Amino acid sequence: MRQTILDLCSILQDEKTIVKGLLELAKEEREVIVAGESGKLEAIIKLQIKQLNKLGALERKRTEINKTISQESAIPESQITITAILETSDPNERVNLSNLQNQITALIAEHTAINAENRELIKSHIEYSDTMLELMVGAEDPLNNMYGGDGKAATERKKSTGFYDGHA
Repeated sequence: MRQTILDLCSILQDEKTIVKGLLELAKEEREVIVAGESGKLEAIIKLQIKQLNKLGALERKRTEINKTISQESAIPESQITITAILETSDPNERVNLSNLQNQITALIAEHTAINAENRELIKSHIEYSDTMLELMVGAEDPLNNMYGGDGKAATERKKSTGFYDGHA
């Protein structure tokens, strides 16, 4: 069982590295959002997707190790958690495993908070852009559509009252 726990620790260490990298990308994403650099945002998202794919592969390996731990211990596979593993592991293994658990949990919490901030920043940018567009070209008037009820181009249309349309 000792080797299996060491394998688990190795995978968790790799996962911690990826989560830490995702956290750094989220911080960079926040700076790019604030600066309004959409081209850089796309590159960051591509990097995040690559890291998430790597994390997914590690999670599949971790699931396999969990099955092995279940076979080697008295823990049913459906109840395998780091906490449950800690309760049945050797004291020497327990320290390393517990440290990894705490470090990953802290990284995930920080990453979650930054992602929430990023979502709000993006939402604010979208609302701002919508407001500016409405001011420039006017709100969409459903009664002033380009097409009539018969599907053909409308013969009479009101002039838009948007800034550009009204002053052009």
